[in-house]
Amino acid sequence: MAQLNSKIKFYLEDQGKVFKDEELNFSLRDNSDGNGNFIDTWNVDGIDKPTDEQLSAFETQADDWEANGPTPNDLKASAKAKLIAGEPLTAEEADIIVL
Repeated sequence: MAQLNSKIKFYLEDQGKVFKDEELNFSLRDNSDGNGNFIDTWNVDGIDKPTDEQLSAFETQADDWEANGPTPNDLKASAKAKLIAGEPLTAEEADIIVL
């Protein structure tokens, strides 16, 4: 099962938004009641808070992305190699070394 954050990523991209630009415009919360994460606040301009049904439409896409995307260690290694070679980093590589 895909993480809620991953499904939100694809929902936002489907709506024409850039996930990285919107990450601070919503927050997730887990009440530790066994029901998992939920959207606590939603302040994405021009887009309504997604319903569970809307997010479930991105389950497969988010699962695939989580399973096949680069790991943090892959991104760190790639960023290091590019920095040594004087090459530009991708946004993901820059994020992993800054965070």
